[in-house]
Amino acid sequence: MLSLVLTSVRTRLGQYLGVLLVSAMSAGLLTLLASVLDSVHHADPGHRAERSAQSLLGLVGGTSGFAALLLVSNTLALVAQQRRTEIGALRVIGATTTQIRIQIVSEAAVVAALGGVAGAAGGTLTLGPVLDWLINHHVLPTGPQPDFSPLGFAVGLLSTIVIAIPAALAAVRGPLRTSAVDALREAAVERRTLPVGRAIAATVALLLAWAVWDRYARKSGAHEALNGALALCMMLLIATWLLLPLVVRPVAALSSLPGRLLSRCTGRLAAANSASAGRRVAAMAGPVLLASGLSTMLLCGNAVSRATATAHNALQQENNAVGMRILMTPLIVCAALGILNTLLLATRQRRGEFAALRLAGSTRAQLLRMLGWESVVVVLSGLLAAGLVIGVFLAGLSTRIVPYLAELPAVLPWADMAKVAAGCAGLGVLGVLVPGVLVLRVNAVHAVE
Repeated sequence: MLSLVLTSVRTRLGQYLGVLLVSAMSAGLLTLLASVLDSVHHADPGHRAERSAQSLLGLVGGTSGFAALLLVSNTLALVAQQRRTEIGALRVIGATTTQIRIQIVSEAAVVAALGGVAGAAGGTLTLGPVLDWLINHHVLPTGPQPDFSPLGFAVGLLSTIVIAIPAALAAVRGPLRTSAVDALREAAVERRTLPVGRAIAATVALLLAWAVWDRYARKSGAHEALNGALALCMMLLIATWLLLPLVVRPVAALSSLPGRLLSRCTGRLAAANSASAGRRVAAMAGPVLLASGLSTMLLCGNAVSRATATAHNALQQENNAVGMRILMTPLIVCAALGILNTLLLATRQRRGEFAALRLAGSTRAQLLRMLGWESVVVVLSGLLAAGLVIGVFLAGLSTRIVPYLAELPAVLPWADMAKVAAGCAGLGVLGVLVPGVLVLRVNAVHAVE
């Protein structure tokens, strides 16, 4: 079984590359954070410095781990969707669902372990420079030493496997619940808009969002109001990401208006493709939603926190700003990798479709224009969904922050928010067009074969 799993991983390394990179980055970050906390604990056990470091670095690790979980889940779901034909064929020739599940989950665990080892080693090597930087910028007090932390290495390595296994189980659940004949048919035609498990998870996320919002409503203070709004936004982002296959068609229809108005042929073809492939568009728009939503949430939260700070804790606010810069870097990089990898997988999957269009008389330029308009649909769908969540987040925050901050819009970082949207849009367009150019370079007859 192990040899079969390793052979399958080698042959699908291109599909699993995104999981490998995200796993390595998350393992490196979590190894680094756990090692820093371990160093602070040995230098100042149980005192204020350790508690401050736990609060700041816990926020960094929690947010980045959350982003890594969703990005890995998104990639594995797309890989499982692309393997529906293989899964159906295996079941037709007698393979059991348990055997297929074990193989795919084992593949994900192997890829995550490889990324975890590489990332944990990288996090250990960067411990010294990062620790010096945190001390020099007064985020941490002097005293911690950059010694090797077995605990930090274990946390980074095991975290990737803990993330990958549940994500793989969730990704393979849908294809395995479908009959063998339906799996072969659904490889080419989408039938189910939203799996039952995903709908249940979205409902749970919405209920948790309401429970968290109600819990913080019983407390007073600017800090509690901001924490409640941030928790609400996080839960709503999860729920929106889970519900994307259900809502992406009307959102994609709205997002495709520029293409249909400005391009009579390729724009309308892109709109028709997006309307008929809701799950694919949702998988492609998901990383854009997560990247723009999480980044904007953190930027707004940091701006509001700085605006409600008093004079005596200005130093703490400055440390929080430094921590925010630490937080944004791995989050943006992980999100960028997730966007590019997801779009690469989705575009490469359509080689046969592109080849058929070329054999029917379409030129490369026409297909690239079609892909360009499709990338606009993907980007706008992700940004519109994220904008809806951020709008609810800011509306809820404004109702509870009024006693402490009268003018919320005046303190929001509009320029930085625009940069986030522009960055996600640029990554989305590149993620569709670059693999599209590579796919279109393949001979059409060979692609059909």
